[in-house]
Amino acid sequence: MISFFIFTSCAQRMKVPINRFVSPEAIGGGAQVEYRDMTFSSGVLDFSNNSTTNPLVMGTAREEEFYLGIGVSNNADVFVRVPKESSSLLGIKIQLIGSSAKEAAVGHNLAFSMGMGSERDKFEQSFTIDLKSDVTDFSLIHGYRLAPMLLIYDGISISNYSFEGTVSGATGLNSNDIDYAAKNIQGGHLGVILGGKGLKLKLEYAAQKITWTHTESKLFQSFGVALTAGW
Repeated sequence: MISFFIFTSCAQRMKVPINRFVSPEAIGGGAQVEYRDMTFSSGVLDFSNNSTTNPLVMGTAREEEFYLGIGVSNNADVFVRVPKESSSLLGIKIQLIGSSAKEAAVGHNLAFSMGMGSERDKFEQSFTIDLKSDVTDFSLIHGYRLAPMLLIYDGISISNYSFEGTVSGATGLNSNDIDYAAKNIQGGHLGVILGGKGLKLKLEYAAQKITWTHTESKLFQSFGVALTAGW
């Protein structure tokens, strides 16, 4: 019988990034790599009272994320985001207003991004959980370049995360199925980008409102730092 168990290993996939670090400028040709030190909201499975539908144990975790962007045109990038312990995303960013980062022209910028991802994982302790995650993410980013080496930006985001899986090797649970989703996760961020074409520093404040299945809504805040290299 499992009367009380918190499956902390699954938290490595039930993490949602709070920080964004999305520039309103397209690369403008070439590529960028970025290292991010940021905060994720995390949900941990709780199997107390032999239930697989308990509220998630919510909190935050400081994690790393790696980003690669490739400028496929003057106003469009394709990108991949690879968090250390969360779901990876493949997406596209399209700049609607303003000049690219390579041009670094003073003025307003506006961009839209969308990404999606799907992964499978297996976690083993005293029993086994097979878990599948699906993610969609949308952002609208505005910015104003004050100088060639200084840009301020802000934006909003809507994300959807779902986790479905099964438990095997356990006895006493009311169900062997796991099904949690966080729909319409609301995010907002405000940041500054310092530096030129080759090397940049990003400083960002972000907030997130998230509601998982069977779980009360939570509001999280974070300050993050990112370092970007481009060519």
